[in-house]
Amino acid sequence: SSTTKEQFRATILEQLDRLGLDYVDLFSVHGANTQNHWHWLYENPSGENLIDVLRELKRDGKIRFYGFSTHAPASVIRKLILEGDFDYLNLHHHFCGDYTATGDGETAGNLENVRLASEKMDMGVFIISPYDKGGRLYAPSNLLRDLTLPDFEPIEYASMWLWHHGRLHEDKSQPHTIVCGAARPSDLDQGIIAALNSQSPEAIKSIDAVASRLKRAMAKSLGDDFAKSWHVGLPNFSDAVQGSQMGNIVWLHNLIKSFGMLDFARDRYGTLTRNLAKWDYSKSKDENIQSIGPGWGWMPGTAFDPARDYSKDLTNVPAENLQEVQEAMAFVHRWCQKKENKSNASETQEEEEVPIDWQTAYDMRPWTAFPERG
Repeated sequence: SSTTKEQFRATILEQLDRLGLDYVDLFSVHGANTQNHWHWLYENPSGENLIDVLRELKRDGKIRFYGFSTHAPASVIRKLILEGDFDYLNLHHHFCGDYTATGDGETAGNLENVRLASEKMDMGVFIISPYDKGGRLYAPSNLLRDLTLPDFEPIEYASMWLWHHGRLHEDKSQPHTIVCGAARPSDLDQGIIAALNSQSPEAIKSIDAVASRLKRAMAKSLGDDFAKSWHVGLPNFSDAVQGSQMGNIVWLHNLIKSFGMLDFARDRYGTLTRNLAKWDYSKSKDENIQSIGPGWGWMPGTAFDPARDYSKDLTNVPAENLQEVQEAMAFVHRWCQKKENKSNASETQEEEEVPIDWQTAYDMRPWTAFPERG
């Protein structure tokens, strides 16, 4: 970063002055998404390590607690947690996967980071976007809703899953805060109903029943072995030869097949497709990422390219999973790539009809959100 410590300090103090405050309780480093961001904080080539400013402002009473929000790979999040400076973190961790981090590490996402932060580092764990990036639950598929009913609507179950996280995972890992991006007061209804009933014996029994149904649905649609091992040896962009987000792509296949979450998969895959359209294979991975710009940190990875040979990326995938992984990526590309600039009516007619289980049960949004409207 070209930002110096003095510039960083001045910016924070100016914010406090504009707010009319002597200090702030919670300060967040928003979007600590990449390895470079860790370097800005801890190993800045210029020697201007920005974490020094936060330590000083905390010592001086200007900031009581500071944390970070992130869409980073699980390994980068772990590195930030282990530094021991931060009091809390905001990250993705949901019943259906961990958004951009899904496919990373031994647990295919952020589970180990939640355990590390809440159990070992005594950090607050704030879950970002459980109803949007956690499955587009304001517009669930018919199949997902069938799997959570009659016990809960999908939003209710997603909330309950987080509030009962430690019990469901048989450990002490526990998110502490979840957020609802409400556009109108009624958008809070399902979350409030879930909160009011979350600790009742009936709710606990229902949570376990839905969790069991979802697990059985995934095993039935994917096969028990693949449902447990799909992520093994499968790289996301950090470990891929180019920028391919293979762990994410196979995860989207699993969600469509198991829970009918096609619209959610299309939203996520759309960001990968846009990144691929900007990718230049004649350049290195780092050069491409730099060219794409800061948006990469929030929505990293590229889509499946049918013309590419991914054999070098798949060398660590177990032999028994290899064919299914390749078929899964092709499946997602077929169903999720945006159909644009069709030249004739016959191309439109060739599009596959969406199964009713994958169609949207209802849509609670009062308008079409960004970036979907684009």
